[in-house]
Amino acid sequence: MPDCDEWLGSALGYRSTVYEYCQLALRPSLDRAAADRMGEILQRAEAEPLLNLLIDEADGLVNRLQPCLCDQHLHQQQQRLQIVIDALWVDELLSACGRGE
Repeated sequence: MPDCDEWLGSALGYRSTVYEYCQLALRPSLDRAAADRMGEILQRAEAEPLLNLLIDEADGLVNRLQPCLCDQHLHQQQQRLQIVIDALWVDELLSACGRGE
């Protein structure tokens, strides 16, 4: 089990990724490249529990920084993000299927 210093060192290693994620999440809209990058970060977080925890905390921070964000706009952003995540997942699945041939 990692000690406190190891955990902190690991968490600090994710600083630039979490910072980039927050910058993207605070944008009113994302172009294709930014949406792809956010999808990459979220996909990485699925495989790395500590990054996932930090992204969850960042989401809470972003939510508090945008109190004027109406529910409708938030829902639209979530839908856009889901489309990008789904597209990345399909691309990855097709890529994996192509490797198996």
